[in-house]
Amino acid sequence: MLSFQQDKRRKKLLEQANPELNVGEPGAKRRSRSGLGAQKLSVPDAEQTMEGVRRIQNASKENSESGNSDDTLKFVGGWGEIIASAFSYENEATELEDKRKSLNLKSSYKGEESKESSNLIDFVIKHEDFSSTAYDDFKQTSIGYGTKATSKNQTISKAEARKLLEKDLDSARKAVLKLKETAGYDWNENQIDALTSFTYNLGPGNLKKLTEDGTRGDEEISDMILEYKYAGGKVQGGLIERRKAELKLFNEGY
Repeated sequence: MLSFQQDKRRKKLLEQANPELNVGEPGAKRRSRSGLGAQKLSVPDAEQTMEGVRRIQNASKENSESGNSDDTLKFVGGWGEIIASAFSYENEATELEDKRKSLNLKSSYKGEESKESSNLIDFVIKHEDFSSTAYDDFKQTSIGYGTKATSKNQTISKAEARKLLEKDLDSARKAVLKLKETAGYDWNENQIDALTSFTYNLGPGNLKKLTEDGTRGDEEISDMILEYKYAGGKVQGGLIERRKAELKLFNEGY
């Protein structure tokens, strides 16, 4: 066990060797001021790492001359843990980011959301007549830009209708992305948007039919998109135009 003087010397050595870390014990976790947990450890760059190594060497030399070998071992061990933890954190972050990219997911480090693009919202609005009141829409009562109404007496503004559209498009997009992942499709953003519009209009069930549960290739999907032009058992001119626009978006983009 260290004497009081030896322990005091060790702490002073730590502060002098690495004052910016402000560590009380080598390798100990630092608590945030709020007391809610350990702070994130910043990753040292090459220059900082070399400075740490030089400090370890100098401390080792000083303690060797004074005979305090136990202090040297503890100090070196503390620095080693700090450096190892920092690079471990960096490697884990890199691996997580690579995994996200392989799954075509947007990075959480940039604060991005996995919502539909404004291009897609405007694309769908072009093919959906706005209605401020609820109306019969074949198998459901709709309102706004084709979203499901809560009642036949519901009314809505364009701003409110756009928010509902964004929410429903996000749900449709998730269905497309799920099929993309499970079936192994290599769809780009334009193709995802085209199929999101298709799914919003016709539902996830028809998306599965269109792709034959993920067994059709892109060319076959393109050939089949125009076939979905019926509503209530009849060909609808509006659906013909919408399918043509989705087909163009799927093959060529905006």
